[in-house]
Parts: sequence; C-alpha cells; structure tokens
Amino acid sequence: MKSPDSLPTLSAGAHDADTGNACVMEYVSLLAGEEWSDRPECTHPILAHEARVANDLLLDADRPRLVPLIGRLFGTTEDSSAIRARLRLTQARRVATLVDKNERSRITAAITHAEAVLDGLEDDLTHDQLYARCIAFPVAEGDLDVDHWHAHKAASRVFTFGTSPDLEPGEAHALYALVVAHRIAAGQCQADCGDAPSRGRRMVKDLGALVDTYDAATGRASEQLDVAQVRDLIAQVR
Repeated sequence: MKSPDSLPTLSAGAHDADTGNACVMEYVSLLAGEEWSDRPECTHPILAHEARVANDLLLDADRPRLVPLIGRLFGTTEDSSAIRARLRLTQARRVATLVDKNERSRITAAITHAEAVLDGLEDDLTHDQLYARCIAFPVAEGDLDVDHWHAHKAASRVFTFGTSPDLEPGEAHALYALVVAHRIAAGQCQADCGDAPSRGRRMVKDLGALVDTYDAATGRASEQLDVAQVRDLIAQVR
C-alpha cells in the first residue's frame, strides 16, 4: 500500500492510506518507512497496543497529545521476557497511584515480589499456581460506576492474554501484579476510567512512562518530537 501524499490527520480507528486520516500507529509505520499499518514491526507490541487504545479513546481535540510520542514509538523493536515484565510492572505502578495508600501496599507487595523473581532472587510458584491466584483474586466492589468497574475488571484479564507455554517466571509475576492492581482499583480507583476520553488522556501519560521504561530497560536513547519535527521525519521517508 502506498504512503499518503499529504500529512494525515490523527483520528480514531484504522484507515486506508489514501483517506487523509491515520491513527497514531499508522503514523509510526509511515515514519519508519514500513507498509502502512496500525501494527508496524518497528514498535514493541505492548507499546503499540497501548497507543492504539489511547488513540481510539481520545477526543479529536485531545488526540494531538500523542504527537510527541510518535517519534519515540518507532525503533522499539528489542524484545524479551524481561522487557515485557518491566513494562507490565510500570503499568501496575501507574494503576497503584490511583488507589488509596492503604490498598496500594498490596499492589506494591506484588510488584516487589515480581521484581525479586525477575532478578532471580525468588521463584516460589509454578505458572499454574500463579494463574490460579489470578483467577481467585477478587475483583473489589465499591462505589465506582458500572463502566468504571468493568474497565478495571476487563484490564485484569491481562494474565490470560499475556500467558504462553514458555512464559518466564519474572514476566508471569509481573502480569500477576498488574492483575492485582486492576482488581483492587475496581473498588476504589480515584481516576475516571469509566469515561473514555478521560481514560485516554491518562493513557497518554502512561504510554510516556512505558516508553521511558523501555528506554531504561534497553539502554535506548530517545527524545520527544514536536509537530514540526514529525512533519520533517515524514518528509524524509517520501
């Protein structure tokens, strides 16, 4: 598929290259010189997924918040179980900030244990035992509206989506920590995750933190780009 002839407009959903619109990941595929796609090979799958979700949740007026991250998303091709674990732990930490300090300690404990497993210091549960714990950990009840509660419940299914026969212990425990974080947050999250645009704006900040984590884990040097720099990069790949 050929590249568009003019700078696309950021918008929700997936698009053909000739529509004049692009989601954030289609922008990234263009910058990387790849075939037009919302799943470019140049971006880590976890980062790409979070970017697509944020893109589609944001209002049109808020979607330019993603522009400074566009140049940081391509070139994130290095992958390993340890990198994925670090990304999941960052996600868990971001969720932890949304709950009461007393409940936050339970999330922090799961994160700390996962870090110890990741560093090779502990590993006291099999994959099946950890999965059973994920299933058994209760989804908290509270005063959140139904949409908000369901947003965290749905996100807490990440262990099922992230699991595989060769899942390493550190990554498995990081996924468990993220499950714990969302299931606790379902009862008392202080953000407004039930409102799509609000959750999208928060996800932009979370995505920036994830890219920071990726850079720290891989030693990649990266810098944020403004709109003018993004335009220059697109011009260079034509």
